[in-house]
Amino acid sequence: MAKNTVANTALRLRAVLEILAREEPAAPTKVSRDEVLQGALARVPLQDREAEVLASGVARGERALTTATAKLVKAGWIIKQGRAGWSITAQGRKALTEFPETDRLIAALDGAPAAGGGADVEAVRPDPAAATEEVLEEAVAAAAGVAAPETGEAHGAHAGAFPQEPSFPQPDAVVIAGSFGDALGGDWNPAAEQGRLSFDRSDELWKLTVDLPAGSYEFKVALDGSWTENYGQGAFRDGANIELHHDGGPLTFLYDHATHAVVTKPDTSG
Repeated sequence: MAKNTVANTALRLRAVLEILAREEPAAPTKVSRDEVLQGALARVPLQDREAEVLASGVARGERALTTATAKLVKAGWIIKQGRAGWSITAQGRKALTEFPETDRLIAALDGAPAAGGGADVEAVRPDPAAATEEVLEEAVAAAAGVAAPETGEAHGAHAGAFPQEPSFPQPDAVVIAGSFGDALGGDWNPAAEQGRLSFDRSDELWKLTVDLPAGSYEFKVALDGSWTENYGQGAFRDGANIELHHDGGPLTFLYDHATHAVVTKPDTSG
């Protein structure tokens, strides 16, 4: 089922580009987020488990699409301007033309920059950190005020209130590894138990809250206990270290495997 969701999400991402491409480049108004997402879902309707509603009140398939649109932002193919709406860039229009087959379009997206290439793509690409922040902000906001179900297990447990498969295939382990010293099981340890995140099925995010001393740190996200697959600044594989300046106290790490985005938030629950 997860494979079907991935394939359907790919078709919906193309639909997002096509819907935005209908607008004239010089149009004074942008297309609203809801209009884009609902239009894409109308073209490729939710199927089977995609229609199941998460604890955040959003269907699995819709949540997968919303998360995946961050890739379009990071590639420089679309621009999200909050309440002002979404718009497609010249690179996004070119991608639709150069990659008429959806599988080629998604392959180019995953390997972006693709369409346009070189300096042209870099010139319009938004700050990757801003795109990373936006996608997880949406997920966190959607789940606000909804208590996560008790599963009785941690580290990606599959038991409890959410026995279904996730919308996207997930790794066996996600670890925050960096210059945290003993607070997270030693410096740059990709298999440290103290740095291991738990998978929350209610919003399909990996999470860890830890009490960190004040200071400046660097870190990356390591998967499955090694550095073979890791993500750094801007959610890029083998990317630069992510810098963190912390005032001290509890801090929550949120990681989304659909986009490889990671965000840190001070924990105010106490």
